[in-house]
Order: sequence, then C-alpha cells, then structure tokens
Amino acid sequence: MRLIWPRSLGALLSLVTLLVVAAPFGVSWYLADLRRHVSGQRDTAVTRVDPADLQRWTELAGQLPAQAAPVVVAYHDIRPHGDDPAETAPGGREHYVVTPEEFDAQLTALRAAGYRTISSAQYVDYLRGGAVPARSVYLTFDDGTRGLWSYADKILERHDMVAAAFLITAQVGEHRPYYLSWAEVNRMARSGRWSFQAHTHDLHTRVQTAPGQLGSPLTHRRWEPTTGAQESLAAYEQRLTADFDAMFAAFAAHDLPRPQLFAYPFSEIGDATTDPEAAAFSRDLIAARFVGALTNKSLAPDPTSRRSAAGGQVERAEVYATTSAAELVSAVVERTAVPAEVTDPFARAWDWRDQHGEPMTDLSPLTAGRFTATSPRRAYGTLLAYASADWTGYTAEATLRGLRADGGTVTLVVGVNGDAPVSVRVAYGRLALLRDGRVVAEAALAPAATHRVAVTVRDGETVARVDGGPTLRVVTPTGPGATGGLAVAVDDDEGRPHPSVATLGVSTAD
Repeated sequence: MRLIWPRSLGALLSLVTLLVVAAPFGVSWYLADLRRHVSGQRDTAVTRVDPADLQRWTELAGQLPAQAAPVVVAYHDIRPHGDDPAETAPGGREHYVVTPEEFDAQLTALRAAGYRTISSAQYVDYLRGGAVPARSVYLTFDDGTRGLWSYADKILERHDMVAAAFLITAQVGEHRPYYLSWAEVNRMARSGRWSFQAHTHDLHTRVQTAPGQLGSPLTHRRWEPTTGAQESLAAYEQRLTADFDAMFAAFAAHDLPRPQLFAYPFSEIGDATTDPEAAAFSRDLIAARFVGALTNKSLAPDPTSRRSAAGGQVERAEVYATTSAAELVSAVVERTAVPAEVTDPFARAWDWRDQHGEPMTDLSPLTAGRFTATSPRRAYGTLLAYASADWTGYTAEATLRGLRADGGTVTLVVGVNGDAPVSVRVAYGRLALLRDGRVVAEAALAPAATHRVAVTVRDGETVARVDGGPTLRVVTPTGPGATGGLAVAVDDDEGRPHPSVATLGVSTAD
C-alpha cells in the first residue's frame, strides 16, 4: 500500500530542511554581528605595587578625615599603549590613555589610602545637600571609549569599585572600535559597576569661532565664513537646545536613566570676555538641566565642596598617560577636605600654592623675607587651596615681623577663592580691612616692627584684632559660596629687608 503525505506536511518538512541548512549561516551572522557591536573583554594581570608604597599610603589613610566631600577624578581611556592603530583617538589624544597596568596600580593605591568609590547617584545626593560620605572618590571617564568595556570594567570588578562614563551620544557606535557601542553600554549598565552621564550629543569638536580661531561649539557661537558673520544668538541657543534634546532622547531610547551630571567638552566653560552672551546661555542651560557640571580647568581651585555645589561647577583631578599611582594619590589627598585645624602651616611647602596656582617648593619668601628674582616685590601663597574650600568658623593667628616705617606690608586673606574674601593688611602703624581691593575699615596701630594678628571668620562676619587691642569688623555675605581658606601676601619694594610671617596657626573659632 502506498502512503500519501498531506500537502501541508510536505511543506513543513521543506521548511524544517531549510532551517537546518540555514541555521549555521544564521548563527555565523549573529556571532559576527555580535562581535561588531560587543568587543571582547581582556583580563589583565594584577599590577605589583611596591610594599613600601603600600605602607606609606596605608599610614596616610590614618592621617585623613574619615568623612570628606568626594574627590572627582577624570580619566579618558584605558588600554595598552599602541594596542591597535585602529583604536587611535580621532584627532590623536594618546596622552590621555592610561594603561590597564597603571589603572590597576592607581586603584590599589587609592584603596590603600582609604578611599572608596561612589556612584553617580551618591555623588548627586551630596551635591543636593546630602550627608558627607565616607572618604571617597568619584571616578569619571570622558568620551565613552571602548577601552572602558574591554579593559577598565574587569579591573573595576577586581577592586569592587564603580565608575561613570560621560557619553558623546552621537559617537556611540561610531568610529569603531574607538568608541563604545550601545550594546556594550547596556552590558556595562547591567553590571552595576557603571552609570552614564552627559558629554553633549555632538558638540565634542572644534569649530571656527572667529577668523583664525577655533573653540568649542558648546560655549561659542560659530563663525560663518560664507557670510563673514557670527552665528546669531537665537540660532546658537536653538542649536544648543536641540543638541541637549537629542542627547536626552538617546539616553531614553536605550533605556538609560536621564543623566544628571554634565562634563564640559575640552573643559571649556565659556569665555565671558569674548562672547559673554553665549557663555551665559550655555551656563544657564546646563544649570537648568543638570545637578552639576564638571571641568578639568578652573580659574581658581574649585573641588567638590558645599561651595562648588552651590555654584554648580566642580573641578576634577585629571589623569594622564604619565600619571603614576603615587601622583594620583597626592592629587586626591590635596583635594580632600580637612578641618580648619592646622598647628604648623609652614611645616610642608607642598601645602601651599603660589600666586600662579603652582605648588610651592620654598616658603622663605613668606617666612624669611627672601623674595625671588622672578617676583622681587611680592610673595604670595595660599594654604591648602583645595582642602580649605568649605572653611568657615575659624581663626588664623600670625606673628608678623620686619615691618618698617618706610614701607612693606603683610596681608592675611581669608575666605580665599570664595565669594567674599577679606584682606587684613598690616603696615607699620596701620591696620586695614579690604573687600574687592577697597579699604572698608582701618585703624591706627602702635608703631612697631612686630605685631600679633588674629583674624576670625564666621558666616556673615570677619573680625581682625592686633596685639589684643585694635579690632576691626566687616560684614560679609552668608551661605556656602562665601567659604574659603587662608592666603598670605608680603608686599615691598626691591632692595630692602622685607617683612615676613614668623608664626602662623589656624584653629576652630570659639
């Protein structure tokens, strides 16, 4: 008897045969597509760190406060140098590439010094007025490079640490394999080790801002060579708003939380001199859409603090290809807030920065009246420029010597780098308080070469007293923007014995 198969069953068998034949090709296509969008991850060896360095960092941990405002660290890319020519950054930025070995050593050093990492959510909580966390760093990576997935992720996992990547959303999946793909971003997000924040949609570039000048299209209006005119303010505002809208849409389209932090491309925060209207609009737009903005450059030290949170902008410690683990720890420690209790401020020169913001190596211009050839009429130093950002409620006491009837002054500046610094200037027979370069109060002193000065800073008031006698008082603004530490300035003519500061101390005000 001959079996007769139903026509439908024959069709089914044909389909099964087709699937069996096509399956290997489909799997191959899927795997190839996956490789295009998800690169392999590399396990790198643990970097050996000198035990003496580990011991020194561990001892340092015991000298730092248990709680402090988080220090923000800025990276760009993690991968071996010369790993793959195809991975070279567009425009060439190899000096920002940190090797996996050095990154591992840096995290080991930070952990030995007692620093933990915090997430973007924890950092935002602090900026919004939340509690000061345990001593910590907020690790940030600009641009969204593939090295974060291929190399940094496994190292973070090894150290049980977390980080944040600031994405240029228009570049995600472009210029492969340099930038991350969205598939890699999603895997990183699911790991719990990464959060993602904003670095514009497509404004991380340079454009002509004036004839012969280039700048960031975020903070500058474009120059139109064809018309010989600058972009109108209305067109600039529309362009920025559209870019931010596209960036937020990209986050939403890929199921990422809306970013709450922004990193300025190239750390260009706007030029209030050449284009004040553009600078003001970009600053206001960022302030309206984000909790905080990050930059690697600032006119004055601006670490994470209540002061910078109020201003909406924070300066990061930037890491380069040449930054060693020891150098990173030093930079982080310098930016770690400490209480206003310093018994011997002149003990370490590296606790001071000069008038150009550079670390000092010699304090004798301040303490012994030996001015330098490059600054023959002035000596200036700021104590703990970063760590003192939130100082208020403190007293600075100093013994001044070498004052002369024919000139020379010593000035203690309090509230440094804040909104309301006050200068207490002592000359032979004269005491003056200055705000914004203007004398707001003054008094006569007994003519003498030596004086003992005490300056007390409280929220809303600064009081100066000399030798326990003449007292001057000035009202100052209140709030976090008015905080700040201490600087010393000695001014005199060339070729004379200069005044100096014999002793100095800082303590919590009664």
